[in-house]
Amino acid sequence: MRLGIFGRLDDPLSTHTEQAARARGHDVARLPLSAMVDGTPGAFDGSEWLFAGHEVASCDAFVLRQYPAAHALLAPSETTHTAADWFRRGMQQQERSAFAQSLLLDLELRGKPMVNRLGACQLYDHKPLQLAVLERLGAPLPRTIVTNFPQAARLFVDDVGDAICKPLAGGAETRAVDAELLARLDLISTAPAIFQEKVGGPDVRVTVVGDRVVSSVAIESSTLDYRSGAAYQRGEARYLPHPLPAEVERLCLRVATALGHTLSGIDLKHPGGERGLHGYLLLEANSAPVYLDIELKTGAPITAAILEWLEGAVASAR
Repeated sequence: MRLGIFGRLDDPLSTHTEQAARARGHDVARLPLSAMVDGTPGAFDGSEWLFAGHEVASCDAFVLRQYPAAHALLAPSETTHTAADWFRRGMQQQERSAFAQSLLLDLELRGKPMVNRLGACQLYDHKPLQLAVLERLGAPLPRTIVTNFPQAARLFVDDVGDAICKPLAGGAETRAVDAELLARLDLISTAPAIFQEKVGGPDVRVTVVGDRVVSSVAIESSTLDYRSGAAYQRGEARYLPHPLPAEVERLCLRVATALGHTLSGIDLKHPGGERGLHGYLLLEANSAPVYLDIELKTGAPITAAILEWLEGAVASAR
């Protein structure tokens, strides 16, 4: 098959997927949609999409790693720009995103297999909506409130004791609700946040591809959010095999299906005891999981499973 990979040219996971696909005998087109910011050409004439010299629809299947989202134009707080410059940059980013999302959604409408399909899972990247879907699915979740009402947040924290706070749309790490955060809690009145009871036990990352769990590991960490740990940030994280009870595996597959994920990175906590399902609680599911480090260190065949799923989808469509 001819595989299109939507990802930056310097993205290690996209490069790894390209190498794995070529090793299986497939042709690969790299389609770095975010490179429009540097002038990489794209065009649509009402029938065909062209990007970076490729006729996009000539690809049989796709892997979606990155695209220019409308809100992606963020900069460090110390960066200074005039209001006019920020407006210009913001509008240009919005236009790039409109082109990219139109291309991706049109490929879906044409029935092109894609991991993951933008239209299928984009809505559930909004964490409050994902929580609502998981709650109705019957998934065991930590106690949670999403609010911009400071007093409601304070009452929730008083009730659960130890609590954490995290953003609705990503872009910041989970942090503990401590005295410093409580002192600034009135700031949420104009921007809601997620407050959740703090759950002990190891962090478990489950990687689902299609209808099977391909990897389940416990991530060694001494920090609240393992991504903030020094070892993780240096690329020295350790992943320990963590076999799941069959009922928990089935739950993970149901979660991925409900959220439209062919590829899903599902985060669990395992405090043990009688809470949850066999002692497991579900935190969230990620539609664009970073799995390369897990694959390289544990040998889990995640990339191979993605390519096998795409190969099967292409064969079924012919």
